[in-house]
Amino acid sequence: MLVARSVCAGGSDGFVLRAEGFVKGKAEISAGDIKCEVPNVTSAIGDGAFSMGLWNTFGSPTLLFPDPANPFGNPCGVWLELRNTMVTQGITVDRVDVRFRIAGALRYRHYLATRNGFATACRSLRTTVFFLGTRLEAATGATDSESGAPNVAFVQLLPFVSPDLLACLRAQYAPLAIELLVSLPLVATVTARGTSDSGDAYRANVVGYTLLLRHTCGNGRVDDGEQCDPAAGEPACLVGPCTGGHCSGDMGVPCATDGDCAGRCVARGAPSECTCFFR
Repeated sequence: MLVARSVCAGGSDGFVLRAEGFVKGKAEISAGDIKCEVPNVTSAIGDGAFSMGLWNTFGSPTLLFPDPANPFGNPCGVWLELRNTMVTQGITVDRVDVRFRIAGALRYRHYLATRNGFATACRSLRTTVFFLGTRLEAATGATDSESGAPNVAFVQLLPFVSPDLLACLRAQYAPLAIELLVSLPLVATVTARGTSDSGDAYRANVVGYTLLLRHTCGNGRVDDGEQCDPAAGEPACLVGPCTGGHCSGDMGVPCATDGDCAGRCVARGAPSECTCFFR
């Protein structure tokens, strides 16, 4: 009897405290404004993966993820949906553990030090802990929460990928030749932990999230997220002719002559790679 109870309790954690995956709320994103709706049980949108530039996307720098100020940085995403399935007890979720790896990291082992699917120089940044105090009421609770259900909560993990981790990944992987690195799949495994009203500790099932960091600059073509490519030939950034003091192809570029509308492409490996600049 004691053995059977131990096995059952040990295997039931993920059925008591459930991680339903990552979601985001509805978003209204315009040139000058970003409006995000906090997700709830009726409006949540699945959000298990995202793609953006390793350095920048459409000229907007990659500083952290998600980035509430960056329209190309999934500003409304990365909310973890948690559920309590117990009918008489609540759970207080006190922490979320995150561990990162690089999918296919072995292919880079001859070019940089790699261990257990991650650059060795960045190993101190591959794990992070979010400390919470999120309350999940019992499934039969009478009072609904902001999530729309008493036993469900949506937790935003911000920043999910820190500026320090992004800077380290760039330093290690950006110098690789374009034939080796077109994109860097950063895969996160996430586990929530909590304590019930009776004092029992529970660990949720593991869920994942993938951030695809694209690094295509220098391959000779203008890819999605790039304004130009330094290997694509000239003219790389022609937005002329000059008309009325501004370049006709981009009214944000002032000019005095047609020559002012012929910009240059920032080289691969620079913070603003594959974007145009004008003198």
